[in-house]
This record gives sequence, structure tokens and C-alpha cells, in this order.
Amino acid sequence: MRRTSKIAGVLIGIGAGVVAVVWMLRDRLMGPEILPSAPPRPPVFRVVPTSDPHSSVAGDDLTLIRGIGPAYRARLAAAGINRFVDLVATPAARVAEAAGVPEARAIEWIDLARRLTD
Repeated sequence: MRRTSKIAGVLIGIGAGVVAVVWMLRDRLMGPEILPSAPPRPPVFRVVPTSDPHSSVAGDDLTLIRGIGPAYRARLAAAGINRFVDLVATPAARVAEAAGVPEARAIEWIDLARRLTD
């Protein structure tokens, strides 16, 4: 029994050694990797810009509030919050739900909007 396990151990060791050598030489055995001829396409973003992002006709520029960018502005606009007074008049829980942010951040936005409207 002891001799059988010793022979099995030697065979496993030799097999592992062969695999290690083949793994190290795989680049030479397989040849160089052929790169694609066309460059990869650039990523596509989910946020669709409006016709004029700084237009005050549709409402105030909510991106003046620290922490609100184009994505959050679009989410708030979808919920009907386009102006600073709309943001101040909306409960923090609804603002947080519409923008997908924590309620503490929504409260911070409301406070900053209140300062801008005063």
C-alpha cells in the first residue's frame, strides 16, 4: 500500500510538472494573439441630454445645487421637479425616492434650494 501511494505521488508530481512547463510555454506554442482589426466601440450612456441643458424656460438649473448633476436633474424632472421652489415644496422622502438617493441627501438639496430661492 505504501509503495502504491508513493508511485501515485511521483506520477502526480511529474504530471503537474509537465502541465507547468506547457503553461509557461503556451505563448510560444500557440503563436501571437491576433488583435481585432476594428477598434472597440465607445460606451453608450443611458442619460439622454436635453436640447439645451442650461435652458431656464423649462425651469431652474438644478445643477447649481451641489450634488445634482445631469442624471439626478433628469430623474427629478421626470418626477415633475424642475424648479427650486418645486424642490423646496416637495417632501424629502419623495425627492429621495424620485432621485434614488438617501433621504439625508434630499434634505441637503432642499436646504440648498431654499437658500437659492431666498
